[in-house]
Amino acid sequence: MLTLKKLFPFFLRLDKSLHIIERGPSMGKLLDDTGKFEDHFRFIRPNFGIDYTFNSILDFSNQVFIIELKNKPTPIRFKGQFIIHHEFEDELWFCGSPWLIAVENLHENKLFVTDFALHDTAIDTILMMNQNLLSMEDSNKMIEDLRLKNETLEKINERLDSIIYAITHDFRAPLLASIGLLQLTDEIVTEQLPDVLYTLKKLDQTIINLNELAKNDKINPIFSCVNIQELVNEIYKNYQIIFKTEIPLKLTIFQDVPLVTDNFRIRTILSNLISNAIKYSNPEKNPLTTITVHIKPEVFTFEISDNGEGIDPKNLKNIFKLFFRGSVKSEGSGIGLYVTKEMVQLLKGSLLVESEKNVGSTFTLSLPNYKIT
Repeated sequence: MLTLKKLFPFFLRLDKSLHIIERGPSMGKLLDDTGKFEDHFRFIRPNFGIDYTFNSILDFSNQVFIIELKNKPTPIRFKGQFIIHHEFEDELWFCGSPWLIAVENLHENKLFVTDFALHDTAIDTILMMNQNLLSMEDSNKMIEDLRLKNETLEKINERLDSIIYAITHDFRAPLLASIGLLQLTDEIVTEQLPDVLYTLKKLDQTIINLNELAKNDKINPIFSCVNIQELVNEIYKNYQIIFKTEIPLKLTIFQDVPLVTDNFRIRTILSNLISNAIKYSNPEKNPLTTITVHIKPEVFTFEISDNGEGIDPKNLKNIFKLFFRGSVKSEGSGIGLYVTKEMVQLLKGSLLVESEKNVGSTFTLSLPNYKIT
């Protein structure tokens, strides 16, 4: 009997009336008390033609049984056989082991490898299945990583195609104009020089924007405190000088806590939004730029509105595309809003736009207010 107990630590010993009179040390971890067999277990296999009597179980003793321990958060099944011990003919012994499918099943039932007999293959099966699950998880993770990398490559290729197109068209035009101008008489050169100079400045701004785009991809964010009032006023004043205008600014700031964000990116984002508000203003209807800022512990919102020419509804879905120009008044490179959107996404924020033709536009920027660690 001692040998049997060592071979089957999950054994059950039943008397003639199927009362549990003894249970193995490992079964004792799962079954708190004794009592009648049918109060604790039910038959999974065989599932018909058997009842909870000594003789009925004996009739099926040549078969493999699967029994389920009830009254547990997760029912546990055992696989084994009922036998009659030669010393105790009026008793039934269930000799088997848990039918578990994952290491997690061991942990949730407070079982250990040492609870199983040395010969028991259940542990090998569990470990093998667990390894298969881990391999499958690794494969799924690898597939997902490849999918994300493919999406990134497609995005990069699309961007490169646009940049190459711009270089061959937008960049080449001012260069050819400059070359042609230098071959003319001094009088014509002097007359056309302001226009060529203006065109070359636009080309320089395009190169600056492309450089900002490259830096956004390569440089990790560096978070620090930003004085939003000083930054907005500085940017706005600079663009008033650049565009030779004095459009008034209505700036309102609601600030509960310090603003912590990436200085390089927030400066670029606000520069692009503010320059557009000034650039596309309507000088015939008392132009005004309204900026409202809310700085809270978790989020920072920046809303900039103008009463300018607005955006055609058919162009709204395209304004953040690379090199897209949505207005005949567009004199830029078509990169600014694309760079803005890319930087907003990198900072895990959002940028929305509402616009009505000949009424004005409102851009709403929302970014996390980071914490300095």
